[in-house]
Amino acid sequence: MAERRYEFRIAGRLSARTRGAFRGMEVREVPAETVISGAVTEEDGVHEVLTLIQSLGLEIVSVRRTPVT
Repeated sequence: MAERRYEFRIAGRLSARTRGAFRGMEVREVPAETVISGAVTEEDGVHEVLTLIQSLGLEIVSVRRTPVT
């Protein structure tokens, strides 16, 4: 399965507990948003992250595929 990098931008700041839900991904704060990024396997992986974000009641600002470095 192909891995691709994605960036999920979330409105606001995340608590330490919520940040911990995104194991294996980088979570960083930028002004007014939190950026969650990392390698995701195929489209199912993107849907899993989106489902997690939704289940935590977070507001998605944007999702984009980023270059693999």
